[in-house]
Amino acid sequence: MKQHAHKLFGASVLSTALLLTGCVTTSETRTVDARGPDVINTASINSQDWSNAADQLTASLISSGALERAPRQPAIMAVDRVINNTQLMVDTDMLIKKIRVALTQTGKVAISNTLGLGERAVVASEAAELEEMQTGKKQKTLVPDYTLYAKLIQQTDRDGRMTQNTYAFQMSLVDVKNGLTVWEEERQIAKQTKKPGVGW
Repeated sequence: MKQHAHKLFGASVLSTALLLTGCVTTSETRTVDARGPDVINTASINSQDWSNAADQLTASLISSGALERAPRQPAIMAVDRVINNTQLMVDTDMLIKKIRVALTQTGKVAISNTLGLGERAVVASEAAELEEMQTGKKQKTLVPDYTLYAKLIQQTDRDGRMTQNTYAFQMSLVDVKNGLTVWEEERQIAKQTKKPGVGW
């Protein structure tokens, strides 16, 4: 009797284990195009939207002819911080990096890290001081021809159950010598969200 009960208990444990094993599912992960139709679309701006806007703004700057009018070739450009005036947490460093890479790959621009802002400027400054101490010669700093400024703006409008967030990505290229804006452009991205209606 005890042996029979032991067998029944073992069979029960085995069945439970098999049942639990059958219920366990594994996560499925796949790689999608960051600018393709499979990217998740949310009520707020996403990486696909930023990427498209950055591409369009960079293409506009390159085709404007402003870089070819610089006093030297390639034009030397300092890139300022991106001002984020939206309610979102935005990785502005990644955004600016994308623009910097696209501009430098044209061969029309050399990005200045000596007179820029942030950690890059500190590193470049310290490197120049070290070089001066080792050689005894003061290092010549190239003054940029242009400074690139960028700003992110958000406007929210509501109409009944509909909410629309309009995000603007603005960029301006300023001539360092005279302070004049030689190029500027804006791209807007609108996102609409509709709340579900209340049933009777």
